[in-house]
Order: sequence, then structure tokens, then C-alpha cells
Amino acid sequence: MKLSDLIPFKRKKSSAGQADGPDVTAPARKKGLPKKKLFTLVAALMAATLLYSFVKDRVTCVGGFPVFKKAKKTEEKKVFEEIPVPVKVYKIARVSFRDTLPALGTIKGFREFALKFAVNGNIEYINFKEGERITQGDIIASLDQKEALLKLEYAKIELDKQSKLFELGSIIEGKLKQSQLEYQSAKAELDKTNLIAVSDGYIGSLEVEKGSFVTPQDRVGTFVDMKDVYIEFGVIEKDIAKVKEGQNVEMTADSYPDQLFKGQIDSISPLVEGRSRTVKVRSKIANPDEKVKPGMFGRVNTLVYEKEQALVIPASSFKKKEDQHFVYLVHPQEEAPEPAAGEEPSAPKDRKRKKDAPAAGAGPEGDAMIGPEEPKQSFGLIEVRNIEIEYATPDAIEVKEGLEEGDLVVVDIDQELKDKAKVEITETQEGIF
Repeated sequence: MKLSDLIPFKRKKSSAGQADGPDVTAPARKKGLPKKKLFTLVAALMAATLLYSFVKDRVTCVGGFPVFKKAKKTEEKKVFEEIPVPVKVYKIARVSFRDTLPALGTIKGFREFALKFAVNGNIEYINFKEGERITQGDIIASLDQKEALLKLEYAKIELDKQSKLFELGSIIEGKLKQSQLEYQSAKAELDKTNLIAVSDGYIGSLEVEKGSFVTPQDRVGTFVDMKDVYIEFGVIEKDIAKVKEGQNVEMTADSYPDQLFKGQIDSISPLVEGRSRTVKVRSKIANPDEKVKPGMFGRVNTLVYEKEQALVIPASSFKKKEDQHFVYLVHPQEEAPEPAAGEEPSAPKDRKRKKDAPAAGAGPEGDAMIGPEEPKQSFGLIEVRNIEIEYATPDAIEVKEGLEEGDLVVVDIDQELKDKAKVEITETQEGIF
């Protein structure tokens, strides 16, 4: 290469200082690339750069062959979305459903009333003790009868006298009838001095002693008939609408905690009482063995709702949103464990070996010991199902529409579940009511 080739092209200047034409001895100026080709070249370089970046992130070489890589973010997101949520489910069945209203009441005799004399007098005899059984016609107590006996004796003598005179025709019939009435009156006065049992029962209490002076207003004692008893209990104001006459009642007493006494509501007071804001309810209870005593406390359960073959779910399995009730219904799907990367799915193993191929640890007959089977994992998909409620209690819900017997619903809901979400069934409850 010559030195002149490295010297830039210069125009020769004339004596006037103006540049003359190009020097014919200098090499010709090279022409630049056209703009169109320049843009094409830049675009090709950018495309090559993008292609290289794509190949670097997406393609790898396995066994000498190019294969695509899975995007890490997409794979991580997919794995996260497919993690099943562990849930407990209840298998719906038709059961005998009932709702009871508990209360505490006082037991009283079926026929319980105060014993009183009809006339004034001093008590001469008391023939029974407290708690002693009496029968119909027994004389419980008597007043001093001297004066009543004298009146009766005088009336009898007078009646005999008038009867003889009437037979002789000495008096008219009216005079005889008057004597008869006086005798009957004296006899009635004598009867009033005796306190007589009107039916079989017990002496509940005695409040007087021998020699006491009593009037018709004084209570001598209490009579109790215990073949049947009443239980009186209060129902709070908000539950009044649930209670009706004729409803079945079950009662237990502390003295007989394992025995159930049954009856029916006999009457409901129309008034809400005082500070307790309760309505007094009275129920007749059968007491054939006379075990239950008046004055005892009774624990009452009034049966306010009962239905056979009701479709019932736990109260913890439904949720309410605005005016709608819904449950998380699970559609079960059995899934086998996925094989590890690079492994082929293995056929199910027979846990019982054949006799002709004994293994290590086999028994004397050549049978291998069978290990415990691993519990199968059960999975399912969620369906948000609206339901219609027939009757509700704090613990259970009777479903009118929306579910069928055998359906699985999520219980003990502690998080929101989306429709078609994947879940793992960890426990299946049945017959909890």
C-alpha cells in the first residue's frame, strides 16, 4: 500500500484560492449504503437478538436434541392453583329429625288441694300422718262433736214424736216434714265435723295439731293424688309461638335420671308473668309407679317439631349471603398418585404373594406377611349449591330443596371456596344426629 492511498482526497487550489476540479490522480470517493438496505440490516440484527433470547430461555439440549423448556412462572402458578384444600364433609342421609324446647319446672299433684273443715271447732282427732296413704271415705281428722251429737239426738227424738202423732192423725203432714228436715240438718252438721277423703291419695302436709281451733278459712293439710302429676314450667316470650296444647313432653327428675316420663301439654296461661317475662305452661305426666313426688324439680323437653325421614345437614355446613342460603357440595374424584419425573406409571402391586414364590420373612406355609394398606386419598371438586330451608335449629338444618340423599357437603367451613375448586377429603362424617 502506498502512502498516497492513506492521504485523504484533496482538491487542488488555484492561484485564486478556489478549489479546482478533482485531482484525476486521487482515488475516487466510495459511495455510502442506501437507507433501505441500512434499515433491513438493523431489523435483521434485532430479530436475531430476539430469537437468541427466546431460544436461550425456551430451548435446551437433551441427548443432543433441542427440546422446549417449560416456563417457570407458569409452572409455579399452575402447581399453586392445583394444590387441593383439605376439607371435612358430611354425607347426607334421611334421619328422624326433632327439635325440643328445654325448661325447668316444678312437679305438682294431678289433684292437689287444701283440706279444710266446713264449720268452726276444736280438733279432737287426727288419724293420719304426713305422707301417709289414704283411701276414699277415710276420716282424716275430726272436730269436737259433743254439741253436734246433742243436736242430732234432740232432732231424732222430735222426729220420732211427730211420726207417732202423724200416724194417729193428730198433726198435719207439714209438721212431720219439718221434723224430718231438722233431723237431716243436725245430721249434716255432725258430718261437717269430720274431714273425709274424697278419693285415694296421700296426705301431703299437716299444718294443725290436736286441740287447735280452726275455722272454714284455716288449712288443715294438703291432699295429693299421685297417679298422675303435673309439671309446671315457664316458656320465655320469644318461644311462646312454638308451644301449643297437645304437644308431647318428655321429663326427667334428678332422683331418676335414667327414666323418661312422658306426657302432653294440658294448658297454657294467656298471661306473661312479671319480671321473668314467661308464660306458665302445665303438662300432665303419667306416674303409674308414683315415683315422682310433688315438689320435685323436673327437666322438661317440649317436642316442638318432629319429622321422620327428613333430609338434614349440620348447621356448620351452610352459609348465608343476603337472602340466599348455600352449601359447598363436593363431587368426589378418585385420583392415583402421579409418577415421579422420568418414571413410568407402575401397575398396582398385589400385596399378597403367591405360595409358589415365597419371599423373605414368609411364614411356614410360604405366605408373605401382608402389610397394612395405605389409606387412599380422596379428592373432589366444589360446587356452590343454593338450598331452600324447611326448618332450622342451632345445630341442624332440614333441607327442603337443593340436595339429595348421599350428597357430600363441606362442614366446619373456615374459608371461602370457589366453584370448581379442587379439595382433598380428609374426613367423612355420617349419622351425627
